[in-house]
Amino acid sequence: MIQFEHVVKKYGDATVLDDISFTIEPGQFAVLIGPSGCGKTTTLKTINRLIEPDDGTVRIDGDDISEVNRVQLRRRIGYVIQQIGLFPNMTVAQNITVVPKLLKYSKEDCDKIVHDMLEMVDMPYDQYAHKYPSEMSGGQQQRIGVLRALAASPPIVLMDEPFGALDPMTRSALQDEILHLQKKLKKTIVFVTHDMEEALNLADVIIFMENGKITQMAPPEEMLKNPANESVKNFLGKHIAVDDPSTLTAADFLRTNVVTVDSKKSLRTCTAQMMRSNVDSLIVTDENDKYIGTVSVEDIKSVSGDDLRVADVLKNDRETFRVDDDAKRCFDKLLSTKDNYVIVLKHDDTVAGIITKTSIAKALAERLWG
Repeated sequence: MIQFEHVVKKYGDATVLDDISFTIEPGQFAVLIGPSGCGKTTTLKTINRLIEPDDGTVRIDGDDISEVNRVQLRRRIGYVIQQIGLFPNMTVAQNITVVPKLLKYSKEDCDKIVHDMLEMVDMPYDQYAHKYPSEMSGGQQQRIGVLRALAASPPIVLMDEPFGALDPMTRSALQDEILHLQKKLKKTIVFVTHDMEEALNLADVIIFMENGKITQMAPPEEMLKNPANESVKNFLGKHIAVDDPSTLTAADFLRTNVVTVDSKKSLRTCTAQMMRSNVDSLIVTDENDKYIGTVSVEDIKSVSGDDLRVADVLKNDRETFRVDDDAKRCFDKLLSTKDNYVIVLKHDDTVAGIITKTSIAKALAERLWG
């Protein structure tokens, strides 16, 4: 159990944490969320004493952590950050067993931990244990960062926007994996994010912060039904159920994790980007990030020449929509075309996102059944 009792943190005249109190129960997945500068990362770092509060008390299982040796405390708390922080001169196995070795685990126990941890995320020991971080993708490195935090079986794991720098597909896969690990290992996880969709996917309880205070602490379903104020409501955005479908706009159904390419890029670069992102078309933008068309695998196959650029083959015959356009009009267009998605633009002609047939089905299901 993690308890904050009237915790205050100031930097000069600025109050970062303003008399906050809350309790996270054992085994809960708690997500801290809120606008930039709201105090969520500071809150997280007070749990392992990377930041010391100016007033108030933080307790773990009833013990005041200010009376616990910092080093001993941190060895009992896993910590995962966005920058991953793997030691580049150590193999995967060595990275995973950093804390167990500090805790004097035997070589046999360390080997078993590496085998068990890699097996849990479907990374075969023989293939990955002896690799160095530079030999793996960003998603694989982040998996090892998570495993390292779990290796000594700490009861609490802190995660500070661990998936923020990853591409959407890898991010989604890692969210699923961390949920699976949390349910299997029954750890208390405190997770910082700025992405409400991520919070809703992961959390048992969401702690919404604003200006150093806790605005609302509730399970996702309660927060969706009864947002405490306009700030919470704005963060929830499209996830809040809407009673009147005529008020729905394109923005309510957007997928924002789209893959774009600059029109000046070579076709070789464009093809490589498609392969990395596992897509067969890309949205093309100009030097000001404004939408100018699309390019597909078929478009690239239809031409030849090593010096060709994306601008030479792009097409701009797709109908586009604005974020505040009527959602039904977007749906009607999408369902009547052979295209897999429609493009939604902001009012400055930059890309807001896309609406796909899958996102329609998912969004309607969420609104019908939650």
